[in-house]
Amino acid sequence: MTAAAPSSTDIWEESRRRLIPGTMVGSLIEWYDIAIYGQAAALVFGTLFFPSFSSTAGLVAAFATFGVGYFARPIGAAIFGHVGDRYGRRIALVATLLLMGVATTLIGLLPTYAAIGVGAPILLAVLRLLQGLAVGAEYVGAVTMVAEFAPSRRRGYFSSLPAAGVFLGIGLAAAVSGAVALLPQEQLLSWGWRIPFLLSIIVVAVGLVIRLRVPESPVFADLKAARAETRVPAADMLRAMPKRLVLAMIANGPLAFNIYVVQTYALSYLKTKGVPSSTSLLALLVGCAVGALAIPLVGRWSDTAGRRPVYVVVSGFCALISFPFFWLLDTTNPALIVLAFALALGGGCLAIFGSQAAYFAELFPAQYRLSGFGLSREIPGAVLAGPAPVIAVGLVAAVGGPWLLATAMVVVAVASLLAVLALPETRGIDLDPVVDQDGIAAPGHGVSR
Repeated sequence: MTAAAPSSTDIWEESRRRLIPGTMVGSLIEWYDIAIYGQAAALVFGTLFFPSFSSTAGLVAAFATFGVGYFARPIGAAIFGHVGDRYGRRIALVATLLLMGVATTLIGLLPTYAAIGVGAPILLAVLRLLQGLAVGAEYVGAVTMVAEFAPSRRRGYFSSLPAAGVFLGIGLAAAVSGAVALLPQEQLLSWGWRIPFLLSIIVVAVGLVIRLRVPESPVFADLKAARAETRVPAADMLRAMPKRLVLAMIANGPLAFNIYVVQTYALSYLKTKGVPSSTSLLALLVGCAVGALAIPLVGRWSDTAGRRPVYVVVSGFCALISFPFFWLLDTTNPALIVLAFALALGGGCLAIFGSQAAYFAELFPAQYRLSGFGLSREIPGAVLAGPAPVIAVGLVAAVGGPWLLATAMVVVAVASLLAVLALPETRGIDLDPVVDQDGIAAPGHGVSR
């Protein structure tokens, strides 16, 4: 008698032991790399790579190199989204992990301006571009893999788990940077700043071993078997649902602007107030710890309350906390600074990951899920995330205080809330590769042969 075929539940239970760690590790590395670069830009890159500028101009130049990577991210989303939608989610995940880790490690080996002059900031910008290409599809690919494996009734919770890698990455970066910041200034500027970048190679090696054991998405396997993939997924997505893409981009606003004001610009803002870097990094670490608790709770909440209501609530909180965040920072009281980061980063910006993960994966059909999800996150990233610290510097300098910057954060968060209200509810939909979320045969079937 032939043995019964394994059920979808059996397949999920067998796969998730490798899938969850394999997807979390990529998010960890992605946000570790982003965070250490942003922290270094705020604290040392102006001195090391732009010493001939004034202190303000050097800070702006350092943040500009931070922003360079974000202009590459939509390109990376298109390239690796194409790879993931055409050739497999797993291939895209391995490729982005390698590129990101190598680029970050090489930053730690760069000569400074004092050694090679103008070549140093040029090389820094090139490596930041390579980071951006990889990051453009890393987190999106991880979430998509989990969403396509997970049972629909718990998809919000499980899809939010890769975002825990966001907390782990930012938290690890804060811990490493905090330890390095304790070095004497001379040692910090001579070799200490390199340590966080060089440690990336260890995390990448471990992550690669884990990720190579992750199975291919069953939804993509079905897509391939049905020969339903499209030749140019991003182009098909733009033709089929341009309005949905635009609304998703606006909904991503707090993760493209507010979060970078909090985790990057706020460090240099506190430095101008005379707050020690160790205090700022501790506050950042606590904010990440709160986010680690909030992300899966919010994801689980979206499984019961719905994707839209939860997203609206969290976006609203991001708007409400913007002014109090700076009021708390201005006290220069360490305990209140920690509270500010716990609320604005952990309870606000990071919590959005929990509501967004399954929602954005469900908004786009399987044929161009990676492309749609990736571009909806990375196009606003190019417009807002990369320039966010520079915009923050300019807004604060323009009025001599943070109120205009806080207003901008409120506007971004309210726009996100309104965009989500214009999007459909998706909780419980089928992620089948040949039927889209509205029950209509997905476009492009049979065009790839």
